[in-house]
Amino acid sequence: VELPRLDFSGRRFVNLTPPVFPYEVLGADGLLGLDVLSRFRLTLELRQRRVMLAPSGPDVVERGFTFGGAASRMPAIINRGTRSGRFGQLIMTKVQVDGVPCVAFVDSGAQYSIANLALMRAVDARIGPAARQSIRVYGVIGQSLMVDAGAVSSLRLERREMGPTPLLFGDLHAFRVLGLTEQPALLLGADILTRFSRITLDYGQSRIVFGGLLRRPPPAPQAPSVRSP
Repeated sequence: VELPRLDFSGRRFVNLTPPVFPYEVLGADGLLGLDVLSRFRLTLELRQRRVMLAPSGPDVVERGFTFGGAASRMPAIINRGTRSGRFGQLIMTKVQVDGVPCVAFVDSGAQYSIANLALMRAVDARIGPAARQSIRVYGVIGQSLMVDAGAVSSLRLERREMGPTPLLFGDLHAFRVLGLTEQPALLLGADILTRFSRITLDYGQSRIVFGGLLRRPPPAPQAPSVRSP
């Protein structure tokens, strides 16, 4: 449909052309995508359940966080990545899963973090096929895909070790759109994002900042189904 005006976070967007889906499919009145957000700096304050939108710029507050419940202050995780895809998805380049270098991107609408099959093959000897189970995930417009559920012993963002992490493994449509089916890649979903109290996605500066309290590893996804992007 043609949407003449959208007001969000004190800003006005005009002349949008969004697709329309039933409420039962989206689970909300609408979904804000990169066609709107990629021009700005998006800050998610997860503990306060607050989202802020501001002009992209160099004044991002790089706050520290308490790591693993320790009393010492640690610097924020700052990843200066690249942009890919039609709307400029931020791609993190300094990520490792069980020692395997990979790229990653954030999808705050995904319930669980999902690795592509190239990353699964790279770490498969450590995961072991017997340790995986197949479950079905559902996308925001009702599509579904069978994926494998497993766990890795190490997830590293920049130089910060996140420890053992449950993951799903499958070639989502998002990987194909971003051209990330041939190289190991990882979608960071809410299970990992909620381990931080504050996340800033600065599209203009091609920078992602993870800050705030680092929480315990997320629970493993359960069969029969979970929600994906």
